[in-house]
Amino acid sequence: MRRLALVCIAVALAACAARGLNPPAEQSPLILISIDGWRWDYDGKAPTPHLRALMKRGVRADNLIPSFPTKTFPNHYTIVTGLYPGHHGMVANTVRDPATGRTFIRTNVAEVRDPMWWGGEPIWVTAQRNGRIAAAMFWPGSEAPIGGILPRYWKPYDDTFPPEQRVDQVLQWLDLPAGERPALINLYFSDVDSAGHDYGPDSREVQDAIQRVDGYLGRLGRGLEQRGIAANVNLIVLSDHGMAAVDTGRVIVLDDYVAAADVDVVDLNPTLGLFAKSGKDAAVYASLSAAHPRLRVFRPQTTPAAWHFRDHPRIPPIVGVADEGWQVLPRATMNRILAGTLAGERGNHGYDPALMSMRGMFVAAGPAFKAATTVAAFENVHVYHLLASLLGVEPAPNDGDPAVGRELLRD
Repeated sequence: MRRLALVCIAVALAACAARGLNPPAEQSPLILISIDGWRWDYDGKAPTPHLRALMKRGVRADNLIPSFPTKTFPNHYTIVTGLYPGHHGMVANTVRDPATGRTFIRTNVAEVRDPMWWGGEPIWVTAQRNGRIAAAMFWPGSEAPIGGILPRYWKPYDDTFPPEQRVDQVLQWLDLPAGERPALINLYFSDVDSAGHDYGPDSREVQDAIQRVDGYLGRLGRGLEQRGIAANVNLIVLSDHGMAAVDTGRVIVLDDYVAAADVDVVDLNPTLGLFAKSGKDAAVYASLSAAHPRLRVFRPQTTPAAWHFRDHPRIPPIVGVADEGWQVLPRATMNRILAGTLAGERGNHGYDPALMSMRGMFVAAGPAFKAATTVAAFENVHVYHLLASLLGVEPAPNDGDPAVGRELLRD
């Protein structure tokens, strides 16, 4: 058995060498951190000493360009697969699959853990197919056995799980013996996104959330220093999208233009994803196309080419998106907001990725990265190639360009 194990290791090392990849033993741990809803300019809205320290010793992008729609699940999954949402199939936070008639809802654990929804290959699967160990402290897709593979270590999503304990769990994984320690760890924080939705991107609450999250980064940094491994860890801190201010004075009431009985509304606010009832499609599309000057409506094949949002069968037959700062709501929701029985949002995202308010951030530091460097904005679809390079593994087919990641690296 020992002889067989040594032969297997030799074969794996030879395969890495043949592809120009580093063998597993030479890998620095890679921690990928997402701060949901962190707009590209948030580091200037409140003190962020720990994030700025990473910027100083590493590389940052002017901003990170999200994919359409600029929502949480589509973009988190794009970051780890290198595929646009229109290609991996997580085309919104709520998704209808016409082939099965099923609907993906983030709160439905059975659907979240069904690999049917998750196209492409996320980086933790790529890593483990190549002999690395992966861990996920909350990330869309990490609870499903995609390609039959789960991260070696993972946690079921729980938004109430204290962020400090999330950091401590990451450090505990790094304390494991060499043969059990993950080479890749995903870590997720939601504070900033929640504050942005509830109070708006310019609020004091968002500033407080920015400082809290910076504190989590500080906690992680201190833990790495105490273990004597800070200089050997590659850290990437990024976000899935930004945030725009909204208010009740800029609302498109959907019921004013289409009867609720004529459509199944799958995706809503500020995007629109509709399946019209039988015989109603042409009329619904025509009505919505002329509905409101602040609402753009498309067929999948007419969506902007830059969105790469045309080919997947889960893209609804009628797609819409409001202009920046505008919302699309049903009349019942709007009535509750006006009556004071429902708190309306003060911030939202999902708009055109070309808008600066939708841009996220990208910061990276560690032995692999250039120091004190700023690069031009790039699309988040290119991050997967970078992750694969840092792990020394062969990437799965994707939409990214490896040249983008090379601009960030020392060598």
